[in-house]
Amino acid sequence: MSLVEDFQRWLEVVMSKVIENLGSNVEEAQYELSESVDVFMSTMYYVCVKFKNKTKGGQREELFMILKRPTPNQICRQLIPIDPQFHNEILFYRIYATSNENFAKCFYTEERPPTDSVIALENVSKRGYCPCPYAYDAPLEYILAAMREMGRFHAKGYVMKEQQRKKFFDIVEQLQEIRYNESNDAQRCLVNIPSPRAVEYLRNQGHDAIFCDKMEAVLSNAFNSVMIKTVTPTEPLSTLCHGDFTLGNTLFKKEDDGQLRAMLIDFAVLRYSNPAVDLSTFLCLACSNELRKDKFFEIMRAYHDALKKYLLDAGIQNIEKYSYDALLDDYRRGALHGFVIASYFLAILMGYNDEIFDENAIKKMMERMQHKKICGGEKLSKILADMLLQLRDFDCLKHFL
Repeated sequence: MSLVEDFQRWLEVVMSKVIENLGSNVEEAQYELSESVDVFMSTMYYVCVKFKNKTKGGQREELFMILKRPTPNQICRQLIPIDPQFHNEILFYRIYATSNENFAKCFYTEERPPTDSVIALENVSKRGYCPCPYAYDAPLEYILAAMREMGRFHAKGYVMKEQQRKKFFDIVEQLQEIRYNESNDAQRCLVNIPSPRAVEYLRNQGHDAIFCDKMEAVLSNAFNSVMIKTVTPTEPLSTLCHGDFTLGNTLFKKEDDGQLRAMLIDFAVLRYSNPAVDLSTFLCLACSNELRKDKFFEIMRAYHDALKKYLLDAGIQNIEKYSYDALLDDYRRGALHGFVIASYFLAILMGYNDEIFDENAIKKMMERMQHKKICGGEKLSKILADMLLQLRDFDCLKHFL
């Protein structure tokens, strides 16, 4: 059987199950595949289902959806734990997300690794949601919209943790670790090699030697001293975190009142952790140093106001442990997490280091990691150095110095 025939058979089987899941009110359903897009760890198939709606007198309707299927690319599969990522996202849509919340509707999921798992999601572009036009350094309105949505997302975890504790921790137990296993040598190199870059720049600029020595000791072992330490849950503030909160994993829609509304997508690295894991990642990757310096407390207030409102609306009475000061302190303790991610990922967002995953990717792993330490030149080194000093000024490094 050819690859095309194999794909067609897979698509027919999947779509028959998707259509069955739409319910008994759907009849004479047919589907059309418009395009497919490879997005690194998966292939996205854009499908339109046309049907008669029996509840509306047989009115013809269209339903636009996206099928996500794991990539068969062996190089990608050796570099990235794709099956656990699909497991986590399927778990999210099956058990955690509900239809009345601000997530894409999920029509069907099936977990059949390595390449036949599938997630059928609503194509929310038909509701007006679009990717952010900025890969980094987004304007304040995008930052505030995303942070408000993250406030609601974290609060959802707190509500379930208090009101459905067994169900909540059943979900936590089923989550699979993606990045921070002690045995993950590739991730260790990815983190440890580029992380001291900002310190080296500061040292070359004649900055305080004691500060540089202390931060170099921390960042040269950032995988253990920062990342694993930060993602380890501490009570009472641990909640379900997105795990990869970036502009690229956030969609935006302009509401009728002119305000931006954000929607989170891609829950492959969902984890039980502290809010700082998400907040520090987003603020270090999405904000310019200038915006973060001038608007940091306004941004954090927007996040906390949305979180607090969600908790009160859900009937949570004892919200003191989720106070602004408590969450701000949690951020300060974990803020270096986002800086470490920026040390190796900001170059990609700025277009300096496009990853190429070919047959040489694994053999040249160390070479690729070393390149991340220099790509973008002094311009990027200065951005990271200023970011590190800003964290110091915000009192986010006292736990390490």
